[in-house]
Amino acid sequence: MEQKLQLLSSSIQVDPSNPQIPQNLKHLKLEIFNELAVNKLGTEKLALHFCELEVTYLLISRQIENFELAIERLMKFYNQGLESKDRAHYTGIYLIYLLSFNKFAQYYSQIELLPKETFSNPFVHFVLQLEYKLSIGSYSDLLGDYHPTGIENVFLERIMDTIRLQTALSANASYKQLSIENAIKLFNVKSVQELQQFAQKQNFKWKFNNHHVYFDNVQNVENPLNSEFLITNSLRYVHEFDKII
Repeated sequence: MEQKLQLLSSSIQVDPSNPQIPQNLKHLKLEIFNELAVNKLGTEKLALHFCELEVTYLLISRQIENFELAIERLMKFYNQGLESKDRAHYTGIYLIYLLSFNKFAQYYSQIELLPKETFSNPFVHFVLQLEYKLSIGSYSDLLGDYHPTGIENVFLERIMDTIRLQTALSANASYKQLSIENAIKLFNVKSVQELQQFAQKQNFKWKFNNHHVYFDNVQNVENPLNSEFLITNSLRYVHEFDKII
């Protein structure tokens, strides 16, 4: 079984789109967990490594609908005391998943279960700082010095989508107008057509004219300093995020 796991891992690294991978994963899972039921001590380490591989594959292939069950199965192994050199990284992935889906109760419960040494891991530390910045609305330096490795980007993108909508709601309620150029950067779209589609999707009654977008529901147009501050910080955040995605 260990050799099969290694071969499957190599297959995922070479070509994660291989149509045979899901079936091979399913068969190997049944084989490992059936053995685990009768030989726990001899198989649990192998089962742990299988769960890590499954989580990686589901993220690479963006099968988020199956990810929750897989990552929770993996976290049960960790919480039972099984060690792995990649434990901190997968724990960080679980935490950022919980943040991106607003599962805050589970997030804080998992934090309480973490060994003290896990907090010093750079990725886990990044996620903790990310949660803090999100909680206080500090989006301008959301990523700090951290550079994602890749598989966690699916959740960072989800968080960014949430921030984009929050920024749009703020703009819709607070600003009279914004240049098309700044609006495209602010909402992280590629064209005015995409910006119009975004506004339509969110049911915003924005008007586009003379190289500007005019927002509806204006409530506080006499506060240019605060508006400019939010625009500047949001643009800086989008620029930093674009460099790593």
